Amino acid sequence: MERFVLRIVGSLMFLAVTMGSVPSSAIALPPVQGEVISLTTGIPGTMVIRDDKGQLHILNLTQQTQLGALFKVGDKVLAFFSPYGVSAVQLQGGNR
Repeated sequence: MERFVLRIVGSLMFLAVTMGSVPSSAIALPPVQGEVISLTTGIPGTMVIRDDKGQLHILNLTQQTQLGALFKVGDKVLAFFSPYGVSAVQLQGGNR
């Protein structure tokens, strides 16, 4: 019984060490592509986009967010994420 408990504890420790060594880029969210539904001006601000599946995504824009343009409702955009939030928003081709 004692060996069994030690094996479980060892396995849990291995799992904890492995999860701690996963690079943060591996847990970043995939980019989101969609249409701007609403936005607030200024930084910090927000932008709401609707993706192709109809899901709404609320983007919290900060001073660290790289904005590729002055956006307006109806623009098609691509938003990139980092473990710290929205890292960049770009206009998609065919806008304006």
